[in-house]
Order: sequence, then structure tokens, then C-alpha cells
Amino acid sequence: MKKIIGVGAVIIIILAVFHDKIIGRYINYKLSKWVEKDIIFKEFNFKYPNLINIKGLYIINSNPIFYKNIFESDEIYFNIDLKTYFLNELVIINDLVIENPNFYLDLVVKKNETQVNDKSKKIIIEDNIGVAKKINEKLPDKIWPQKKKDKNFLILKSFINNGTAFINISSIKDPSKISLSNFEFSNIGNQKGFQHYKDILKIIFFDIFAREPNFKKKKILKEVYRF
Repeated sequence: MKKIIGVGAVIIIILAVFHDKIIGRYINYKLSKWVEKDIIFKEFNFKYPNLINIKGLYIINSNPIFYKNIFESDEIYFNIDLKTYFLNELVIINDLVIENPNFYLDLVVKKNETQVNDKSKKIIIEDNIGVAKKINEKLPDKIWPQKKKDKNFLILKSFINNGTAFINISSIKDPSKISLSNFEFSNIGNQKGFQHYKDILKIIFFDIFAREPNFKKKKILKEVYRF
């Protein structure tokens, strides 16, 4: 069995060396599953044995209102442990560097139309990433069907450099453009026992909140994300 797995891994490595598009499509598929959104990128380069470079990566907004994307980045670098990628259930990424990312936050303010009395209508705020609704309506976590086997990932070191956040709130006329802090994280992923990658969003949200100069927007962000 080990020999079969080993031969399979060698074949995949050979394909990867000569056909960036093959492994590029596979990485696109896995990233899309991990972030639960559609992803596209302009250019993909794999340098044997463990370096991946993606240029022009976009996470698509599935229900665009003001912004067509949720996230964009000029360039992303992976230093991946290839052995774990092919042979283990836990994929180890030694380093992840995200250069010049743009985060797009789109909040829609609306009234609950199910209430009859206009004066008692409750204000509802939804966002383009599904976090606001989950927090404010106290929705339970989505239950995924149990799988026999699936690959999780762990990023040992990650860096986010020169990030910018764009914020649009439907009840406020002008969108915001905010320069973010540079971030460094250790041991994040979707493996139990480590910091979940979704928790990183909370840290980025707080940075956005702290740097937003508009008091009205700041108040809405605080109410929505419970800072």
C-alpha cells in the first residue's frame, strides 16, 4: 500500500513540475473549499519542491451589492511541506506571505419587514461575509456532513503586509478606505487544538474598527461585531 501511495506521489510531483496548471487547479479547488468561497487567480507558479507563488488572487463575493470581491491580493507565497501535502491528512504550510491585500466589507442596513408596526420594526444589518447575521441572530454553526477523510491544514508562520480595508455601509453615503496594520500569526489553520483561521478575521475586524475615523461607522461596526 505504501508503495502505491509513494508511486502516486511521485507521479503527482512529476505532473506538478511540468504542468503548473494541473496543480494550480487543484490548489484553487482546495483553497475554495477551505474558505467556502469561489476563488480565482491570474497567475500560478510552482517551484519544485515546495514553493508556490500566486499572483492576483480574488475571493469572489457570492452576492455582490457594492463590492464584487471579498478579498484581493497582489501576491501570495506558500512554503509547503510537500510530504504532508501528499501523504498526511494534515497539510503543513511552513510560511505564508500575503502582499498588498484588499479586504472588502459591505454592510446592508434594512428593516425587518415581517413586523407589522412600522414604529417597532427592528433594524437588521447583514454583511457580505455572513458574520453579521450569524452574530446578531445567534445562528448556530453550520453542520457539515461527516466525512471519512479530509485534509486539514496548519500554517506555522503567516504574514499579512500592507493591507487595505474598504468599507461600505448602505446607510452612510461615502465608503471608507483604511490602511491596516501588518500582521504576523503562528500556528493557525482548521485543525483542532490550534487557532482557527476564522479567528484571524476577528483580529482584522478589530484593527479596522480601531482605525475607522468616522464615528457613525465606528458605532455600527461595534454594534454588529460586538467589539
